[in-house]
Amino acid sequence: MKKLLWLLLAALFLAGCAPLSVETKTTAFYTPDFKIRGSISVVAAEAAVNSSLEFARYKMQFEEKLASKGYSIASNPAEAQYIAFVSYGIDTGKNANVSTPIFGQTGGGTSYSYGSVGGTSFTGTSYSMPTYGIVGSMNSSETVYTRSIALDIVDAASLKAGHAVKVYEARAKSNGMCSVIAGVFEEMLEALFTEFPGENGKVRTITVQSKGDC
Repeated sequence: MKKLLWLLLAALFLAGCAPLSVETKTTAFYTPDFKIRGSISVVAAEAAVNSSLEFARYKMQFEEKLASKGYSIASNPAEAQYIAFVSYGIDTGKNANVSTPIFGQTGGGTSYSYGSVGGTSFTGTSYSMPTYGIVGSMNSSETVYTRSIALDIVDAASLKAGHAVKVYEARAKSNGMCSVIAGVFEEMLEALFTEFPGENGKVRTITVQSKGDC
């Protein structure tokens, strides 16, 4: 019986320590003749960001995703058929009330009874299988941040002609307590490229298990 009780407690403990996940809302819009092919070069939407070491890492991750979907990566934007403009950001956060469940024993276990028969007092004990569940909650205030990623694919020839023609655009947004976008960037990028290019104009909510970076 004690062994079973320990197993139940262990299960509750593991459930409370389950890996976190990142929930991301994504949207995608593209032209009717959009095709996943050709050479593409990834650059930052803001020119000053291209020299950032942070962007260098994100750029590599974007290139890996685009290559896995069928594009060939061009290191020189001047030689690419398409330019993928990337931008990302995080806000300063907003306070939110969070309710955390408290787990405990909800029933069963050892019970005691008292009585008397013919003037003789007696006590008795009984035991039933204990049950466990939510016994209450604890409220706290947390700061929730909004993180976003944007991808715009533009026809390179149109850029050279001076009138940019966008063929694809995608947006990813998530909310959570991670205060740095680097901590959730990989999970959000995974959501952005899930079933790429995605259904045109549809909002999707995609959950990706956290890598534990934040």
